[in-house]
Amino acid sequence: MKRDVVSPNSGGQAETDPAGYRPVSTLAIGALVLGALSGLALLSPFFYVVPLVAVAMAVAAFADVGRAGAAKAGRLAALAGLALAAGFGTQAVTSGVVTGSIAADRARAAAEIFVQAVREGRQADAEAMCGPEARTKIAALAACLGDTARLRARPGDEAGTWVVEVASAVESGCVARLVLAPALSVQQGGVIERWLVTSCEVEGSGITPSGT
Repeated sequence: MKRDVVSPNSGGQAETDPAGYRPVSTLAIGALVLGALSGLALLSPFFYVVPLVAVAMAVAAFADVGRAGAAKAGRLAALAGLALAAGFGTQAVTSGVVTGSIAADRARAAAEIFVQAVREGRQADAEAMCGPEARTKIAALAACLGDTARLRARPGDEAGTWVVEVASAVESGCVARLVLAPALSVQQGGVIERWLVTSCEVEGSGITPSGT
């Protein structure tokens, strides 16, 4: 007569759990999901925190899976989440640095063209490159600049804007700060990007001719 073998610790019930079953670490699953969502960091710096959290959760998942007596699965999921977070995070930071460098160069070049137009007295060209507020400062800027000028660009307070500091090569103590913003212009060849001087602040006195 065939009899069921009952484990002494089963409370009288036959064992039905599959042999070798291990629960999957929830931290590992979370690391995998956040690793996949790390691609959002390519869209905006606002999402840079996602890959950072994914990396932290993956490290915690490794500790959870590797803990003695835990008997949990999910190491591969944690590893995949870590790889995705590192890949997307690195790509987002690199892309942001390159994009920022290109934007800084374009803003500096536009400011240089504007400054040259002001220095050469090409009023119409200068006014075409700036907004109403900056137009009122063209005369003060012309008095501030010498034959040459030094330009330095940095990110502005508002997203997408750049501040270009213009200092006369002549030690006059006069410094101008131009705020530039990109604007799209529709022409026959398509849509092109152009930069506008939205504001201009001039500090210090203008250049005084010698002998006066």
